[in-house]
Amino acid sequence: MTWRFEEYETLASTSDFCRERAEAGEETGLAVLARRQSAARGSRGRTWDSGEGNLAFSFLFHFSDSQDFRAVLPYLVSLALHDGLVMAASSCAGLPARLRLKWPNDLLLSGRKMAGILIETGSLTRPGPADRWAVIGMGANLRQAPQVEGRSPAALAEVCSPPEAAACARSILHSFDGWMERWHREGNGVIWNGWMDRAHPPGTRLILRRHGRETAGHFAGLDEQGHLLLTLDDGTMISVVTGDVICE
Repeated sequence: MTWRFEEYETLASTSDFCRERAEAGEETGLAVLARRQSAARGSRGRTWDSGEGNLAFSFLFHFSDSQDFRAVLPYLVSLALHDGLVMAASSCAGLPARLRLKWPNDLLLSGRKMAGILIETGSLTRPGPADRWAVIGMGANLRQAPQVEGRSPAALAEVCSPPEAAACARSILHSFDGWMERWHREGNGVIWNGWMDRAHPPGTRLILRRHGRETAGHFAGLDEQGHLLLTLDDGTMISVVTGDVICE
């Protein structure tokens, strides 16, 4: 895809900015980077402190709605984030071994959250073969980690000299294009396998939070729809569609 890259000193939210452009009829291929965000958002309505020198980045593309694509999208963009950061920080020795994806689309550095993804979709006002839009928001702690009560987020600067945010964004887009091409050629399986190769390993102890309750178990992979498989302590295996997951 040919990307139109825009950089701003400050935006309230790169995702809100892209969403407004999408709803106004923006063509596919918009990528927006902000050096600072004043009202950044994370998943489930949480606030996100992008921080000075960190990655605050969103991109917009159009797609044809299908059950297959909706299923793979969170994993495909997770792969783009992981591989794009590894590519941009190629001088950081041993980084791939330190980075792990956490279901469904958080990125951990040495077991602590370093980056996250927000996915929003909508419909175009005009009919056509690609009649849906997606805005993918990505935030990554490159130079500093915010202070979050009860959590200990990580920053890439803890293990190496981090690349510039713009270089990371461009590498992520390059990786996204590559994974999209592979998905079109090879189908869902290549996305599931790629994600599993970069994820917390099977058997990892997980805590699932949903509907105000906590459920403990061990990671058992993904099913054919990309749902999390969790083996409970009594040996029962459940398939999880939504929820917050914490690695113990």
